[in-house]
Amino acid sequence: MGQDSILQWVRKLGEKGPRSELELLIQNTPTKKLIETLNETMARSEGITFWNYLLLGFVSNSEESRQKRFACVQSFMDGLRCVELSYKQTFDLITRLSQDLSTFPSEQLAWIVEHCVDGMRQGDAKCVGWKDLLPDALSLLLGRPRFVVNGIGLDGLEYRNNTVKTISTMQWPSTILTPIADMLKTMNLSNAELLTVLNKFSAALQELSPMELPALCFQLFSMCNSASQLIMPLLALEKYFHRNFYKRLFSDMCSNSTNFDSIDSFSDNELREAEETILHHLNYCTMYKLNEQNLVIMLRNFSHMPDVVLTPFMLSAIISMTSINRDPESARNSHSILLPFLRNVINNNEEERTLADYSVWYRDTLQRKQVDLQQVFNVLIDQNKDGKDVITPGLVHLVFSLLKSHSTKLHTLAITFLTKFIRKRFIFGQGIIKLVSEWMIVFQDQNQFSECLTLLSVADTFTVSECSKTIETVLEHMQWLSGEQAMRMMNFILPLLKISNRVRDALIDVLCKAMSSSCIQKRRMAIYGFCMILKQLNNSNAARQTSSATSYCTQHSISGYSMMSQSTFGSRSNPQRNFDMLTLEIIGLLRNCLQQQFEIRCTLYENLQRAVELNAKLVIHVLQVIDWHFRSFFDTPSEEDVLDNLDTVFRIRYDNLVSANDDQHMEIQLKDNLGRLIQFVGNCLAIFERAPTGYDAREMNRLLNLCVQRMVDNRLPLEDTSPPATHLKCALVLQQMNIIEGIISHLLLSSKPSNEQISHILPLFKMHTKLTENHKALAGASKKAHKQSKQGTNTESSNITLNGVQVKNICPQPENIWDLTILEKLLHLLLDDVVAFAAPEKTVLLRSHQPLVQYVLQICAKKVQSIRQEPDYKQLSYSKRTLKQLTDITKVIYERCIRRLPELWKNFDMQSSALAAECFMECLRTAHEIYPKKFSDFVKGFDMATLTKNKESVLVIQDVLDAFMEEYGSDESICKDEFVAKLPIWLFEALEIMLDHIQYDERLATDSYTWLLNFCCNNEILNADMGLVHRILFVQRQKTHLGPFFDNIAKQLGSVLGALNDDVPVDSVGPNLKSISIVTVESCLQHLYTAVQKQLADVDYFVTKANNLNYKCQIVPESDQIYWRGNLDVMDRSICTRIIHISRTLLALTNVCIPLGASMDGLLKLLIQLYTCMKNLTKHFLSCCSSDPSNTSIRNTKFELLLRDVGKQLPTNIYELINYIEANAIDEEAQQHLKKRKVQAERAKVLRETRMIPKVIMVIEDFNKHIILLSKKTKAQNRLTDYLHFGTMRDFDIKSTDLKAAIERSISDGRNISVDESHAEEDEDDDAQSCTYPEEVEDDEDEPVQVEEKSQRRRRVLSTDSEEAQPKRKRGRKPAEKPKSPVPANDVEEEAPSSLKTVRSKKDKKKPTRPVQEEVNSDGEEPVSTSKPARSKKDKKKPTRQKDMNIDGEEPPAKKTRASRTRPSVEELISDEDEQPAERPESSRASVEVLESDEEEQPAKKTRASRTRPSIEELGSDDEELPVKNTRASRARTSVDEMENNDQEQPAKKSRARGSRAPLEETNEDTSSKKAKETRKPIEPVAKEKPLIRVRLGLLRSGRSKLD
Repeated sequence: MGQDSILQWVRKLGEKGPRSELELLIQNTPTKKLIETLNETMARSEGITFWNYLLLGFVSNSEESRQKRFACVQSFMDGLRCVELSYKQTFDLITRLSQDLSTFPSEQLAWIVEHCVDGMRQGDAKCVGWKDLLPDALSLLLGRPRFVVNGIGLDGLEYRNNTVKTISTMQWPSTILTPIADMLKTMNLSNAELLTVLNKFSAALQELSPMELPALCFQLFSMCNSASQLIMPLLALEKYFHRNFYKRLFSDMCSNSTNFDSIDSFSDNELREAEETILHHLNYCTMYKLNEQNLVIMLRNFSHMPDVVLTPFMLSAIISMTSINRDPESARNSHSILLPFLRNVINNNEEERTLADYSVWYRDTLQRKQVDLQQVFNVLIDQNKDGKDVITPGLVHLVFSLLKSHSTKLHTLAITFLTKFIRKRFIFGQGIIKLVSEWMIVFQDQNQFSECLTLLSVADTFTVSECSKTIETVLEHMQWLSGEQAMRMMNFILPLLKISNRVRDALIDVLCKAMSSSCIQKRRMAIYGFCMILKQLNNSNAARQTSSATSYCTQHSISGYSMMSQSTFGSRSNPQRNFDMLTLEIIGLLRNCLQQQFEIRCTLYENLQRAVELNAKLVIHVLQVIDWHFRSFFDTPSEEDVLDNLDTVFRIRYDNLVSANDDQHMEIQLKDNLGRLIQFVGNCLAIFERAPTGYDAREMNRLLNLCVQRMVDNRLPLEDTSPPATHLKCALVLQQMNIIEGIISHLLLSSKPSNEQISHILPLFKMHTKLTENHKALAGASKKAHKQSKQGTNTESSNITLNGVQVKNICPQPENIWDLTILEKLLHLLLDDVVAFAAPEKTVLLRSHQPLVQYVLQICAKKVQSIRQEPDYKQLSYSKRTLKQLTDITKVIYERCIRRLPELWKNFDMQSSALAAECFMECLRTAHEIYPKKFSDFVKGFDMATLTKNKESVLVIQDVLDAFMEEYGSDESICKDEFVAKLPIWLFEALEIMLDHIQYDERLATDSYTWLLNFCCNNEILNADMGLVHRILFVQRQKTHLGPFFDNIAKQLGSVLGALNDDVPVDSVGPNLKSISIVTVESCLQHLYTAVQKQLADVDYFVTKANNLNYKCQIVPESDQIYWRGNLDVMDRSICTRIIHISRTLLALTNVCIPLGASMDGLLKLLIQLYTCMKNLTKHFLSCCSSDPSNTSIRNTKFELLLRDVGKQLPTNIYELINYIEANAIDEEAQQHLKKRKVQAERAKVLRETRMIPKVIMVIEDFNKHIILLSKKTKAQNRLTDYLHFGTMRDFDIKSTDLKAAIERSISDGRNISVDESHAEEDEDDDAQSCTYPEEVEDDEDEPVQVEEKSQRRRRVLSTDSEEAQPKRKRGRKPAEKPKSPVPANDVEEEAPSSLKTVRSKKDKKKPTRPVQEEVNSDGEEPVSTSKPARSKKDKKKPTRQKDMNIDGEEPPAKKTRASRTRPSVEELISDEDEQPAERPESSRASVEVLESDEEEQPAKKTRASRTRPSIEELGSDDEELPVKNTRASRARTSVDEMENNDQEQPAKKSRARGSRAPLEETNEDTSSKKAKETRKPIEPVAKEKPLIRVRLGLLRSGRSKLD
């Protein structure tokens, strides 16, 4: 039978015949013919039909049939490699075979799998049928029992894992990466297998072309099930696009030319299209699989790696997955958590840019440049301009998120982006402006929204002007918002007035309504708005919105004022017709303000003067309105009625300026400020003189000249200003001073070389000086009268009001009215040799008058400083006019004063020199704060060093300081004279500002550091305020130099303040700074704290960055892991080196006797920050060891060297420092001289000065815990724990004799005390209870008592002279110890001296305390108490304690106070032989400090310290008597085994002391005496002269107690 006949029969039987006949046909047909027929028909259209019927014809239960089928399958799969088929044909054939795979035996399925793997190795892109067959075959084998493959028995799971491993390790041809990804996607890989596969794909896709990427990326994105898997292909794609596209793009953007000769592998269009398609796939593949929370959890591992996140592709990828980008209409910005994450990353990047400028270590450790986000945004805007809007909604809302932040840098980024974006994509402009305007109205306390709208309005005026609805909404809200907020909102509307008459008329309508408001702020807003309109008004933008050709008036009459001028200005022949008409209408409205309150008039003068200065065409109309108002303040006949000006009546109407409402002249009404008005009129007349046409201003000039002449000739009658002081007199003096200042302004503005105006300034200033002295006299008299009124000797009314508002001071400080323009002219006049507006011979007297020069410099400094306090709505940061005025003033002072300052203080005076330095510093500070981006241009404006080839301004200031120190460095006047002391301080502040703007790579930065270092080494500073030179030195050191430096500073501080441990060598290796002395040591210490704190913050940031880099090392391809691991090791070494330097500095500081208070708290905070930082570093190494078990060695990171340096030395110093703090918590010398002790104040002081100690100890122990974990993890040759310091015992003393007696009494069980001894003890108790006041202790002849002084605080006292005290440094001499009173040997047992004194809480003070009972020796003798409890005022009211006893005669236990829970202290051992102990529960704890109290004391709860720290176990008592029950020896473990050996008769009732408080239990004298008769037995004699036993507290890990 031929092949065609076989094909026909198979097809015929398969379609119509019975199944059995088809099976019989195939069974009878030889295998060879079936294979030949299959190979012939495979490439034809009927091939799928034959293949289908062929598989149907095989009988699955027949072994022969299965073998024949397998032979056909083998031939079929071999044929797929040889025959070129279409994808559809291959897919159909493979799919049909997959349907019958379940009937194949395991061995045949294994062969199919291996054949598919071989097909993958061949890498033929046209034969990829294996991608659909292999997953099904493996899934079937997974459920099969054990089978044999190549002679090896395997089960399905083992075979599947081996196959996947083989596929993962084989070399994948780049031509079949997409089919492999498609196959692996359906194989249900485990997470580990998936990460391995993704890692391999990430390395392989770097060789693909852009057109192959989208399909592969779709498969990879579909394969990822979690965000941690998704980040791997994203990082690989970011690397691909950066290498092939963005790297070259950024290079072209930074350079001035483009290399057109370069030949690139791929075109830009292909790369951009591939990127857009990938972002599209990423969006839809992750839409329902991953939410934003999953992404943020993964991406937070890169929060401190802006170079990874803030790239164009990665930023676009993250934005494309935000919900607001997918659905911008329904999603809200506040619901997105990815955008705040991106904002934090951007903020970190900006902080890195700032930190890199101020730290050379930061730059070296960073190993790269920071991301230029402006470039990234420009790239995204350009790509968006091409119509690729995949991420446009999300990108805009990201910028909105930056705009809503509280960082000025982020605001600048957002505003710059929106400005460029709206220019290129104006279609989005209206929506953006609408949202920003809404936020501007809602968030009124934030200025960035109004600033953004203003800049958008200036940058793209036409786009903003089209937002008519938004503008109408803003104008409506301006009517009910506050005046300042309305002025802030108005700024973005003002640029629109130039092109939109409709907006102008709408704004005028709103301002007219505000003008009629009763609120002063609203009217001030209206004045500001009208003046802003006048400022930019011209004829082109002043026309009516709808003008008629036959209309006579060009404007609607809004004021009624212009109607009388229509015939003059309304002529159509007037070229300025529109301008004149609108100006008159607005000025007509403003004219009404001249009759309103004082604040309204001052606002009008200020804003109208600014409008006239910027728009000179307004001056004619302004003079016309202000003329009559100006004349109303002078009483003089008109010019026509005057024959001789010398005898003309002329006086100022002060009643129009200020008036009193009462007879005592204390309630006054301030109506106007004539000085400001004169200055305003003088400016208008000066502008009018440039083109004196259009108005007759002769009368105004005559009035001003008369005023000048009469004042100069002293013929102008002034008001009485002699004491007694009244509110009216003070107000008149201030008015007269402002009038003189206004006249001086007029003289300066109208001065010419040909006139005599300048010669009148000096007499006027002398009169001004006299008024200033009168004002000081009135101020002194008013203060004296105010004191008398407080004492009740003055019966005058104290109701002092100004314009109806009550004020406290009737003589406020005078306020100068000069502006920057006047001050600039005055500085030129006084400092320049030649000026253009005055003759040289007329300026000599002015320049030689010291008070005038000093006053002008002082006022100039104040005015420049006031610029920084100007409100936001003025937007001075964008004012070019203000910047120019500031630059001109600085140039005059620098050229004429600063450059020749030594000559100035030698030949002129020191006060003027100091004031010039202050003015120069204020100019620099104002430019630094207001114009930070233009500061370099500002410096070039006054420093002409580049043009004149002179020294730069920084070097000039340094030379001046050197000259000053040579002359005044060792002079006492530097401390006593005010201006000699302030001059170097102001120069140093100016130098600091200038150095702040010098880049680290400039030579001047290094030279400045060298000069600062030499200055500190060569000069001894006598003025404490000059200590700021250390701050500048420390900042410049970190900016320009690496290596150890601050440890030497700390050692020098120790040589000045003293060292805690004199045995530690303090030899300094670095330069010796003579500037560090007892005068500057405190400020130097604070500056050192600031520098170290900044270093620790930088290190902590890099530890987090190292954690992020470690995570990246785990997910990058294996080919890149070596590179990133190397970077991580370099970063770790740099971090450890930095911490070593910091720890050495703190090691030296902890050995310094730093004063308690803020200085000591600063050191403790640094220690907490250091150990927290080292703990975070330890956690980082733990994570590195967990992620990479092979990387167990950390020796190359210098971490072991860090532990070796500080592991034991620094904690030792810290514990010694703690002892020093506790010993100096209360100044004992000061307390000894006090008659009355303030217990509450002492307690608060102790708690305040020791509150940081528990935190320090906690962070040390926490760090040690993590080191132990790391040591177990690394299994290094040298255990890291060997370098640790496991704590220093903080100790207190126990009297050895008392302790020995307590132990012996506790183990005695059968010896009773005689009745006589018991009676004697009762008598002793009675005497003790009656003597509860320390100051009322009676000295018996037989029992002398040593009483501790009230001022003496509790501290450890040595028991014998031979005992060595713990070394402790204490400022001041120690109080002399009182000699012990002689004690008869037969009455009193010798005991250790004690000056202990217990602190009492508030509740404890209500009742007196019982005296401390002492032990009885073996002879029945009773010792004398050496310590008395302290008593408060309340205690003294109750001499006895009988009323405070319980019914049973026992005293209620005292309640614990906060001090008793938190303050560790020395315990008294109260061991009276007559005292009967009470039984304690096992849960009670012994406290560290005992606060004796008479009230009931509840058992203390276990605190954190009691749970974590080791404690002393109370000495067990074998009988009912426990004399040491009042002893608290917490945090030591004393063995009691020996005490328990003799306990035979009664069970021991032991109470444990583990860090919490147990109440003091005292028994009543009667009860104790009765029990003593029945139960007590004789006690063995106690050895005398026993040393004190020092029990160390367990603020350590080991918890062992030591007996010294």
